[in-house]
Amino acid sequence: MSLSGKTAVVTGAGRGIGLAYCRRLAADGANVVALDVNDPAEALAALTGPGEKVGQVCDLARPEQIEAAAAAVLERFGRCDILVNNAAIFPTTDLETVTLQVWRRVQAVNVEAMLLLAQAFVPGMKAAGWGRIVNTGSANTLLQTRDLAYVTSKGTVHALTRALANELGESGITVNAIAPSVVATEGFAGRSRAAGSSAQDVLARVSSMQTIKRASVPDDLGDALGFLVSDAAGFITGQVLHVDGGLTRTGA
Repeated sequence: MSLSGKTAVVTGAGRGIGLAYCRRLAADGANVVALDVNDPAEALAALTGPGEKVGQVCDLARPEQIEAAAAAVLERFGRCDILVNNAAIFPTTDLETVTLQVWRRVQAVNVEAMLLLAQAFVPGMKAAGWGRIVNTGSANTLLQTRDLAYVTSKGTVHALTRALANELGESGITVNAIAPSVVATEGFAGRSRAAGSSAQDVLARVSSMQTIKRASVPDDLGDALGFLVSDAAGFITGQVLHVDGGLTRTGA
């Protein structure tokens, strides 16, 4: 499933799931533009594949930086064929303690950036008659997770995915979401330490509730992405694909 000649933009691409997405897209032949709040250049150096690998620092909470990053992509490549909205922040919040400032930053990064990037890149996809948008959602929307701002944002991501699919289907553009559960990444390990818990214990507990009894790794998501952006998935749109080892198999 070659992506030769296609240009992909991935947010939150410096490590973890985002880097796995970049790795898969690059291996399949796409030009890859990695956006991250930290410089992703070092991570991109390890990617293989014939396409270009470009890293750019971008704080998705700042619309002017999104606009500048999108303009740079269009100037260099002419259009974005594949938009992968992966970046997210997840401060622990509840109703009693969440501030409006924190709430708005979570929505800005996790949701509003998707809207702004779609507005920037969809015109080129429409002109080409082909495009793929894949958003990273979350299995937490179907679980009893108490993290108010994050879970709300991911529920909105799922709704935005379906709304965009409704709007763009006749333009040759598919819009889907990949919803992981807990994934063994550096970021998850760091958050676990900060919360005073063991990442391995959490992964083991989640794995025990899955049909497939092992921890999820970033390449599980990368493999799903490789399918969704290919021509083989051209009749799939508006879907939230739960890649979680069967954790949410009873969810609606």
